[in-house]
Amino acid sequence: MLRRIVVGIRREDPKRVWERRAPLTPADVAYLLSRNPQADVLVAPCHRRVFRAEEYEKAGAHVTDDFRSADVVLGVKEVPLDELPLPSPTSPNNATHIMFSHTHKGQAYNTPLLSRFVAPTHSPERVKRLYPTLIDYELLKNADGERTVGFGWFAGVAGVLESLSSMAHCHLEQGIASPFLYTPRPHNSSSLKHAQHQLKAIGKLIAEHGTPEPLGPFVIGVTGSGNVSKGCLDMLKELPLKYVSVDQLEALVKNPDTDRRKIYLVHAKPSDYFKRTDGLAYDRTHYYESPQTYESVFHERVAPYLTLLLHGAGWAPGFPRVMTTTQLSLALEKARGLGGLRCTNIGDISCDIEGGLEFLTHSTTLSSPFFKFTPPSLASGGPLPQVQIMSVDILPTSLPYEASKTFSSKLAPYLSTLIQAKSGASPVAADKFKEKKREEQDPSQLSKALQDATIAQGGSLSARDAWLQPTVDKFYTGLGLTAATDFNASTPAAEEPTVTPEQAAPANESNGGRLKRILMLGSGMVAKPAVDMIAARPGIELVIASNSLPELQALVAAHPHVKYRVTDVSDPESYKHLVEESDVVISLLPVNFHPQVGQLCVDNGKHLVTASYISPAMAALDESAKSAGVLLLNEIGLDPGIDHCSAISLLSQIRSIGHEVVSFSSFCGGLPAPEDSLDVPLRYKFSWRPQGVLGAATNGASFLLGGELRNVPGQSLLRSAFPTVPITSSFGLEGLPNRDSMVYCDTYDLNASSMRTVIRGTLRYPGFSQLMHSFLQLGFLNTTTRIQIDRWEDFVKASLAAEYSSSSESAVPGITDLFSRDSEELHNLLEALTWLGLLSPSSSLSGSLGSQGRFAPSAIDRTSMPPLPKGPTTPLDLFAYVLSHKLRYGPEERDLVVLSHEIISRPITTLGSPAPTKETVHSSTLITYGSPTLGSAMSRTVGIPVAIAALLVAEDKVPASLRGVVGPMDQSVYKPVLEGLESVGLGMDESSKEVEVRDASSQDGMFGGAPTTIERALIDLGPAGPRRAFGSSGLSDAMESQAQAKRVEAQA
Repeated sequence: MLRRIVVGIRREDPKRVWERRAPLTPADVAYLLSRNPQADVLVAPCHRRVFRAEEYEKAGAHVTDDFRSADVVLGVKEVPLDELPLPSPTSPNNATHIMFSHTHKGQAYNTPLLSRFVAPTHSPERVKRLYPTLIDYELLKNADGERTVGFGWFAGVAGVLESLSSMAHCHLEQGIASPFLYTPRPHNSSSLKHAQHQLKAIGKLIAEHGTPEPLGPFVIGVTGSGNVSKGCLDMLKELPLKYVSVDQLEALVKNPDTDRRKIYLVHAKPSDYFKRTDGLAYDRTHYYESPQTYESVFHERVAPYLTLLLHGAGWAPGFPRVMTTTQLSLALEKARGLGGLRCTNIGDISCDIEGGLEFLTHSTTLSSPFFKFTPPSLASGGPLPQVQIMSVDILPTSLPYEASKTFSSKLAPYLSTLIQAKSGASPVAADKFKEKKREEQDPSQLSKALQDATIAQGGSLSARDAWLQPTVDKFYTGLGLTAATDFNASTPAAEEPTVTPEQAAPANESNGGRLKRILMLGSGMVAKPAVDMIAARPGIELVIASNSLPELQALVAAHPHVKYRVTDVSDPESYKHLVEESDVVISLLPVNFHPQVGQLCVDNGKHLVTASYISPAMAALDESAKSAGVLLLNEIGLDPGIDHCSAISLLSQIRSIGHEVVSFSSFCGGLPAPEDSLDVPLRYKFSWRPQGVLGAATNGASFLLGGELRNVPGQSLLRSAFPTVPITSSFGLEGLPNRDSMVYCDTYDLNASSMRTVIRGTLRYPGFSQLMHSFLQLGFLNTTTRIQIDRWEDFVKASLAAEYSSSSESAVPGITDLFSRDSEELHNLLEALTWLGLLSPSSSLSGSLGSQGRFAPSAIDRTSMPPLPKGPTTPLDLFAYVLSHKLRYGPEERDLVVLSHEIISRPITTLGSPAPTKETVHSSTLITYGSPTLGSAMSRTVGIPVAIAALLVAEDKVPASLRGVVGPMDQSVYKPVLEGLESVGLGMDESSKEVEVRDASSQDGMFGGAPTTIERALIDLGPAGPRRAFGSSGLSDAMESQAQAKRVEAQA
C-alpha cells in the first residue's frame, strides 16, 4: 500500500513586497495529483500571490495555514524563521523543504535558517531524526552540470521594458518626448502578452512617425549570449528593427539620411569588443583560458554610438570589464561630438555590482528603478553628462505569471519523482514534458539530481556542505543550546525552545560574534596549503585577492565559504578597502610589494604576515608599526621561516644545558624527488619563475669556515660550490653558500668571536653548479643586454655576442673556445644545450655526442619549444623562459624539500679551566616529499607556516608586547609554529652525538666513510680542499679578463 504524501505550497515572506511568484502553478498541481493519486497538495492563503486560492482549490488543492502534515514544503525564497521553529521530541519536523535557501555558500546571514535543518555536532541519531530535509533549486542540475530551474529569460524580457521606460523619462528631462514614454512597466501589465502588445503598438508609431529628430538614429545595443540576452532580443522583436554590426555603427550614426523610422539593434559579441594585447585575433577558448591577455574596446567601438545599452553579459573577477569608469568617461567624450544624447542610458540587467560595468555602484528596486551616475571628468574637457542606469535586481518578479509557469514546468518532473520516492511508488517518467531532454526525464537521473541538490538531511549536512558544521555549532552555542542538554527527551530540557530571528541574533556579527577576517594577497603556488588550513578553522573568515581569476577559482573550489576578489596587486588602491576590512593580512606577493602592503597595514592598524626576508624598506616601517600597535611578522615560510624556528628552538635547548656554540651550518633546498631528477639537465625542475634561481647563481657570499672568513664574488659563486654536503645517505647533495651568513650571528645571538664556522647554504644535486657555471660562461645569465632572435638555435650565438663583444670589435668566442674540447664539462654542456633545443641535433657539435644521451625518458613531452617572445629580451629572461617550459614538473612527479641544521657545542668553561675534550653535534633535519593529495613539498613548507602564524595573530595568541617589524624569533611564534608543523607531518628530526675535539675531522664510517660532521666535510671536501671536483673552464686569460671587465662595467 502506498503511503500518502502531502505537498505544501507556503506563502512567501510578507516582507518581500514585490514577491508574487509561486513555485507550482494550479495547472501543474492538477497534473501532479492526476499522476500521483497518493498525493495531497496544501496551499497557504496569500492575497499577493499571482494565482488565487480558488484556482488552486479547483485544481484539487486544499487552502490552509496548517502545514503540520506536509511531507514536502515548497517556496520560492527563504522560509521565514518563525514559520520553521527548531525541532524537538514533542514537535519533530521531518518535511522536505525546497527553496532558494541562500545557505550553501556559507552566507552568514542565513546561518539561523540552515540551523533549522542541521543538528549540533555529536547529536545522537534520535535527535538528528527530528530535523527536516533541505533541497535548493540552485543546485538542481542536469547530467551536463547545467542548472535546470531558474528565471533568466524573464529577467531579460522585463529588463527591456524597465530600461526603455527609464530612458524615456531621461529624455523627457532633456526636453525630448519619445514614443517610449508609453512603454509599459512589466509589473503594471496584466500579462507578458499584454506588455508585448503595447510594445508592438509603440513600434508602429515609430515605423509611421520615426523617433525624435534630436535623438538621431535610435541605436540599441545588447551584450551577452545567455538566457538574459535571449530574453532581451525576443522582446525587442516587437519593434521595427534593423540589425546592424558593430562595424556599421559609426557610418550609421554620422549619416544624416539614416532612416529614423527604424530601431537599429546591434548585438555586440565579445569578439567585437575584446582584443588581445598581443595583437592576435580574439579566440573564445583562449579568452576563457587567459582572460588577462584581453582588454575591452567597447568604449571606442560600441558605447559612443548607443542610444540605449542593454547589458546582459555575465562577468567574473579576473576577466576584463566591458567598460570601466574611466572608459565610460572616454565614451561620453566621444559621444558628445555625435549628438543624440548617446551613451547616457543603460539598463544593466545582469546587475553585477562593480562588475562588467565598473560604475554600477548599486542595485535598484521596482519602486525606484533607476539612478544617475556622474562620471569623472577628463583632464582635457569639462563636466560630462550624467548617465541614467536601470539596475533592478528582482526583474523576474515583475512578470510573476509567466515566470511562475516556466519555473513550475521545470520543477514538476523533480517533484513528481520525489513524491513517488517518498510514497514507495514505482518511478514513472513525466511524459507531459516531452520537450525537455531525455536525461532530465529519466527518473533515475531526476532522483540523483534531487539528492545532489540536498544540502541537509536527517540532521546532517551533505559531504559537500560539511564545512558549514562549525558555523552551525557556533549558532547553537550562541543560543545556549547543546545536543546533550537541550534535545534529551528524558529531561525537562526537551521542551521545544521557542526561537525568533531576534533570539537567533547572537550568531550575527552585530552582536559581538564577528568572525576574524584574514586577507590573503596573492594566489600562487604556495597559497593552496595556507588556504586549506585557514578555511578549516572555525571562527575565521578568509578573503583571497589576486590578479589571476583561474588561480582564485582553483583555490576556493573546495571551500565555497571562502571569498575572493580580483585586484591589481601593483596598485594598492585596488585592495586598500580589503585591508581596511580585515584583521590580519597575508602577503604572498613578490617581495618588492611587501613594504607598500606593510604601509597600508600600519595606516589601518592591521597586522601583516609574510614569508619573505625583511628588506630595508620593510625594516624602515618598524617604528611607525610599533607606534600603531601593529605586528609586521616576516620570514615565516621555509627559508626563511621554518629554518629560523627550528634553529632558534635548537639553540635554546643547547643553551639551557650550559653549552656554547662553536659551529653553525644550515642548508636548505627545494628539488625534484631523486627519481624525477634524472631526465633533465641540472637535475632541477621549476614550479615557479626560474628568474629567482638564475639570479641567485651570481650572488656574492660571505661565510666563516674552520676559522677562516671567506668572501666569494658573485661571478665566482658557482665555482665555489661544496661538492658534498652529507645530510642523508639516500642521495648525494652539493651546496652553494648563500649570501652573507655572518649577519645570522646577530639573528641567532651567536658570539662571532668564538665561532669557528657560520654558514648558510642552498642545496642542489651534484653537477648543478658546474653546468650552471657553463651557462654563465655562455652569457645566459646576462641581465644588462637585450637580444632578439628569430630561432631558438640562435640563442647561444646571440648570448655570446652580448657577453663578449665590445667596442674594440674583438672576436666573439665560440663554445669550443671557452671549454677544453675533450672535457667532460663541454660534453655535459653540449648534451644539455641539445636537449634544451638551443643547439640543433644536426650541428657538428651535437654530432659529437653520439646517439645515446644520459637523460632518462621524460615524464612529459619536452621536445616542443615555446613560441619566441616579441621584442628584445635579456638573455637571462630568455633562458628562464626556456627552462620554465622544458624543466617543468610532469604529471605525478614529486618535489622534495631538504632542510638541515648542524650546530656544534661544548660546555662553557671558566678562566683557568681545562679546555673541553668533547663537543656535541646537534642535528635537526626535515626531508619531505610532495604528494598529489597534499600538494608540493615547497608549497606546504612555505604556505603552512604562514597559515599557522596568521591564525596565531588573528586569534590574539601573540602578545601585545610583540609589535613592529619582526621575524619569528619570539617563542610565542616559533613554538606553536613548530608544534603546528609537527601535527601535519612536517616536524624536524632532531638528534645529537658526542665527538672528541681532537677527532672532529676523523672519519667514522658515516655515509660510507664521509667526515664525522658536515662542518668537516665542507672544510675537507670544499672548493679549496684537496678533493675539489671542478675542471678548468678552458677560458683564456684574455677572454676571462674581457668578460669580467664587461660585467664590472655593466654593474657600475
